[in-house]
Amino acid sequence: MYLKLKKGKLKGILKEAFNKSGSIRRLEKKLKIPKSTLSSYHQEKRFIEEKSLMKILRYLNKNIRKDFISKKKPNNWKQIKGGKKSVQLKKEKGVFKKQLKECHKRSSQYMKKWHKKMKMENPKKYYMMQYEKFKRIGGYKYRTNNGEKVRNELEKEVANLLKKNKIEYEYEPLIKSDNKYFFPDFLINKKVIIECTMWKGTDKAIKLKEKIKHLKKRYKVYVLIPKPLNSYYKILRNNLILGLEDFVPVAQSFRGAQKC
Repeated sequence: MYLKLKKGKLKGILKEAFNKSGSIRRLEKKLKIPKSTLSSYHQEKRFIEEKSLMKILRYLNKNIRKDFISKKKPNNWKQIKGGKKSVQLKKEKGVFKKQLKECHKRSSQYMKKWHKKMKMENPKKYYMMQYEKFKRIGGYKYRTNNGEKVRNELEKEVANLLKKNKIEYEYEPLIKSDNKYFFPDFLINKKVIIECTMWKGTDKAIKLKEKIKHLKKRYKVYVLIPKPLNSYYKILRNNLILGLEDFVPVAQSFRGAQKC
């Protein structure tokens, strides 16, 4: 920490230290503080480092009164000050925006290379990292009877229905199908996937159709939606389940499969 003392206080402390040591050079040797620094402290031209002030006070066998201190600065305040001056100079020269743009460009290029490398060399770790990031910002605010957090009311109802029927499931597990990685909403018996959506719009249906194209090579896929959304998801008719009532008999068939 850096300190600024009230006018005349630091000068008085340094004068007393000079008198005790006999000269500024002797004080420099005793305290191992450069003569130029001691001189600037004496002239009160700069803030004093707290550890330097403590050295001087210990040498004088004194304490400092709290009301002598007028300002305090963190250890990195000089870097902050220098950084602000550097930015201001660059702005005055008209190069700040150009350098900032170049910095963003290099950062973007680095991140693209990193993503590409991770996907190729360690895809499982990469997708798990991305998933954990998504979960932190994804608004998982509903809690199921099994204790996991899910994204919406429909997912919560499905999870609770499965639990009620004693059907074991995995929520958003990482799976691989058709050489691609996915996090389906529910995976049952390692064979069946349940996707739940309450999204109003055909764009979601189009994305799910593409997803099912890859998943169906390894899994039986169902898409559960509220009945009133049927018109948006007609392109998924072979995979659709309309509402929880229609899902119940499907879920019970999973229980039978588990017993087998």
